[in-house]
Amino acid sequence: MNAIVQYVVNSSTLEVSWIKITNATQDSFIMSIDSRVTGTGPMSSTMSAMELDMSGPGGAFGRLRLPEIKTKSTGTQVEVRDQMIKITNMEAFKAFVKALIQDESLILRLENGHATIKALFANAKIIYAKDIHLKGMNGPKTIMVKTEGHGKNFTNVMRSTNPSPVEMDLGTLNESIVNANGKKIAEQTGTVYLMRGETDFVMAGSVTGVAAEGDARIVGLSVEEDNWNNLTIPYLNTATTVTEKFIAFCKTNA
Repeated sequence: MNAIVQYVVNSSTLEVSWIKITNATQDSFIMSIDSRVTGTGPMSSTMSAMELDMSGPGGAFGRLRLPEIKTKSTGTQVEVRDQMIKITNMEAFKAFVKALIQDESLILRLENGHATIKALFANAKIIYAKDIHLKGMNGPKTIMVKTEGHGKNFTNVMRSTNPSPVEMDLGTLNESIVNANGKKIAEQTGTVYLMRGETDFVMAGSVTGVAAEGDARIVGLSVEEDNWNNLTIPYLNTATTVTEKFIAFCKTNA
């Protein structure tokens, strides 16, 4: 019985449509997940709640509690809400966040879960392990939408496009804008919460006096809050466009 049920579990699919990461501290965060289990067979069953390791490209970085799941042949929604995740391996977590920010795709693996499945009048013990294929943020791609300035100080409206199902609170972000030669054009600061799809946010800063020549990039420097984002925000290094007004503003202050 256990072998048959284990085979069904291994053959099932867990698809994630939404992950939210907020409330970063030095060694934890709050996570919410929307997902759907399919391919569990024609009979309904109940899988007990369990804890699993979450692993990325650098290995396991935390433990996730999945609730009891009542499966149906048509598929079952599985929700996790506002769960505090303790980071068990910071280097592995940094590798996960790096892949999430920079890559087009990545795998979040859930593993080492031990549960009991009840179906009909029988119980079976299983070991749960599942690969979740995610789109990464791929940058995320960011453009400058609008610029207002006075003296050396400016305000930019920026727009990031996040193709990933993962949304993340970056807090109060400090970043630099560099030109094609790698020279710093400006530094800017603002509160950034990366939603799925397009996110507009306002950054305020000042120019350095270096001309905005050719392609520009945004480079994450730090966050104002005392949390793990300070370790991962340097992975934010993505091409950006700049407005004509920003270019003219840099020339005026050169």
